[in-house]
Amino acid sequence: MDKAQLRTKALQQRRQLSEAQWQRQSLELCANLQQWSVFQQSSRICAYFSTQREANLEPLFERLGKTKHWGFPRCVQKNLAWHPWQWGQALTTGAYGIKVPTDQTEIWSPTTVDLLLVPCLAGDRQGYRLGYGGGYYDRLFTDPLWRAVPKAGILFEAGLREKLPHDPWDIPLQALVTEKQIIEISDG
Repeated sequence: MDKAQLRTKALQQRRQLSEAQWQRQSLELCANLQQWSVFQQSSRICAYFSTQREANLEPLFERLGKTKHWGFPRCVQKNLAWHPWQWGQALTTGAYGIKVPTDQTEIWSPTTVDLLLVPCLAGDRQGYRLGYGGGYYDRLFTDPLWRAVPKAGILFEAGLREKLPHDPWDIPLQALVTEKQIIEISDG
């Protein structure tokens, strides 16, 4: 299957999750993520607000709002800008119907970020991910400063593949986190 076919299949799988399954798997994934040493040691974390049945990380934002600093993306032309946000602060709807912080005056520099949580439709054991095809994260990863930030793909176990097709410009993630496991990717 090519990337477009895999995207369609992965989206269909997620849409078939009932509300209860989605919430349960999201809570299990959040609990698993909290056990990961890299997450535990991270203070400034770039994350995302769930859309299209992506794993819902909001329980972490609420529970760890005082101990972690959270940043969220906003689409600026064809790139992502990361803004700080704390639990309870206002949100608005940005591009693609995704929630973004209302206060967008501060933009985080990659040199101040400890961990980047990347939403994935699918991921493989080599660290390659399948996103929605817009290239936003691919463009982000080409920046040497963002490339240096540890990146973990967030996906449900059903999206885990042994091997995904990838292009020469695709940059692998350092880890994949599902509701059942954490896969740390070796550098080869």
